[in-house]
Amino acid sequence: MAFNLDSYEDVQSRVKRWQAAFPVGRIVCDVIQFDAVKGHILVAASIYREHEDTLPAAVDYAFGDAATYPAQMRKFYVEDTCTSAIGRAISLVLETTSKATKQDMAKVERIKNDERSAVIANAPLAINNTWDEFVSAEPKQPVVSLADAAQLVQQKFGEAEPIPTCSHGTRKVKTGVKNGKAWSGAMCAEGTLPQAQQCSPIWYRVDKDGHFRLPEGVE
Repeated sequence: MAFNLDSYEDVQSRVKRWQAAFPVGRIVCDVIQFDAVKGHILVAASIYREHEDTLPAAVDYAFGDAATYPAQMRKFYVEDTCTSAIGRAISLVLETTSKATKQDMAKVERIKNDERSAVIANAPLAINNTWDEFVSAEPKQPVVSLADAAQLVQQKFGEAEPIPTCSHGTRKVKTGVKNGKAWSGAMCAEGTLPQAQQCSPIWYRVDKDGHFRLPEGVE
């Protein structure tokens, strides 16, 4: 629920009204509980209309938690808790529109902001999400038949050249790059034979479309 800090009275203004109404009154703060390690403190504020009064006109309490304060204000959390207790106690005697003071509501707003920041900081990264969080099923690559694949290759690279044969069988096509230029050749089917016994290679030529082609008359 949203609220406007300007709608709440400042503790200093409340104390001034108390002093104007009870010039000889007094305010006493007592530490009820204190834990320096955890940073917790419970303070009771007692207000007296007359300096000589033995019983207070009102008593109220405030709890302080150092962890809820910004780093630069954390060392003042004891003083701030006493101030809050005083403002609450005075509200029991003087007419006020709200028991909470501007300082009290500022702490509430600060805690809400810290909670919102924690939610954002602890939110899972989108990169860690699974497909199920975005789509009903994980997308799959369409299955392409061998005939479709051959057609795609033909469209991309042109009609495939037949592999020529030699006296030892179907030649082996090899490709490579030499001196920055690509080459392709149909080598002897028996590449393990001594070079003198191997059939001479047939070198492919490059046509105007950049495709390797067999020399004319070779099949």
